[in-house]
Amino acid sequence: MNCQDALNKGLKILKFNNIKSSLLDSEILLSYSLNLERSELILNLDKKISEKEYIKFFNYINRRKKKEPIAYIVGYKEFWKKKFIVDKSVLIPRPDTEILVEQVLKEISINCKKSILDIGTGSGCIILSLLNERKKCMG
Repeated sequence: MNCQDALNKGLKILKFNNIKSSLLDSEILLSYSLNLERSELILNLDKKISEKEYIKFFNYINRRKKKEPIAYIVGYKEFWKKKFIVDKSVLIPRPDTEILVEQVLKEISINCKKSILDIGTGSGCIILSLLNERKKCMG
């Protein structure tokens, strides 16, 4: 079996289970299963996959069809240029939260030495992103 065949089967399963982002999710899960960047996968759809890789992919597809978030399946979520480790005990960083980071960065100049406080139960992505951008600030 090649990547295209596996993607088509995964896509069909996710579509049948009303996963709106079925193509994207299938690509992410197959690339994760093969330890490839998504762009590499898309450029090599004729690449053969082993039975072990195929089984791994369909285990992920089965988790996703039950509405488990992609971030929990792959174990990370990208946020503000970085990958943050997530699992079921951590809130998944939302893309719209990046707007908050943008706004704070507009308010704090690059040479400012402020203390920044982020209190919550999330991944720490907000404070870590801010401190990465404003090296003289403290958390």
